[in-house]
Amino acid sequence: MHVTPEGFTFLPGTERKTATAHVFEVTHRDGGGLVYVCKRVGPRASDEEWIRRRLVAEGDILRRLGGKGTPELFAAGEDPAGPWIVMGRVAGHTLREHMGKMDARWVERAARAAFGALSHLHAEGVVHADVNPDNVIVAEDAHAATLLDLGLARWPGAPPMPPGPFRGTLAYTAPEEARGETLDGRADLFALAATLLHVHSGQLPRPQETDAAMLAAAGDESLEPWARRAATGLSPAAAEVLVRCCAFERAARPANAEAVVERLTS
Repeated sequence: MHVTPEGFTFLPGTERKTATAHVFEVTHRDGGGLVYVCKRVGPRASDEEWIRRRLVAEGDILRRLGGKGTPELFAAGEDPAGPWIVMGRVAGHTLREHMGKMDARWVERAARAAFGALSHLHAEGVVHADVNPDNVIVAEDAHAATLLDLGLARWPGAPPMPPGPFRGTLAYTAPEEARGETLDGRADLFALAATLLHVHSGQLPRPQETDAAMLAAAGDESLEPWARRAATGLSPAAAEVLVRCCAFERAARPANAEAVVERLTS
C-alpha cells in the first residue's frame, strides 16, 4: 500500500519494494508533467527509528551533492506515514538491465562514467557502501552514469546503523566491508569494478549459494583470479585498472576514483 506525499500523484505500475523502502514514480501538480521518483520507509520497517533517520539523512546528503553523481533531490518531508524524499528520474537503464548485452567498448565508456560519478560522492566524504548492478544507471551511449540508493552510505555524521546481519550486496562487497571494518572510498572502487566485470563477462563474482558462504568468501578469498578472467576482451588499460580495483588488500587498489578514470582515459 503506497502513501503518496501531498501534492504528488502516484503512477500505477511503478512500485518497487525492498526490505526497508517503498519506491514508486510520481508526478507533481506544478511539475509540468515531469516524472519523479518517491522513496519512503516501507511498511514493514515503519517502526524502525534508525531506518527513518537514515532516509531523512539520505535526503540531506542528496541535497548537498546537488545531482552530481546521484539523482537530484526535488523535495523531502514527513507526513503521518513517515519521512519521504522525491528525486528526479534518471534517464537510462541500470547495469543489471545491460547485463550481457553490451560490447567491451560500451563497458569501458560506462566504467569511465560510473567512476566519475563515484568521484563526486567521495569528494563530499560519502562512501556508497552498496554499489551493485541495480544501483548504477547508465545512459544509452554510456557517457553518463548515476549512483542510486544511499540507504547504506557512510559519511561523517551519518546516522549509525544498529548491529545486526550484514547489510549490502555480498556478491560485490569489498573484503573489509564483509569483515565489518571501517570503510573508505576504496571499498566502492572494489564493488564498482566487480559490478562492471560481471556486466562485461556475465560471470558472477561470488557464486556461493548461501549468504553465510558468500559472506565468508567475501572476507577471506581474493577475487583477483576471477577478475582477471572476467576482464578478458577489455583493452589492456581497462583490464589492468579494474583488476587492480578488485585487489584483496585495499592498499593495493588505486588511490581514488579519479585515478581510475585517468587510467581508463589513457
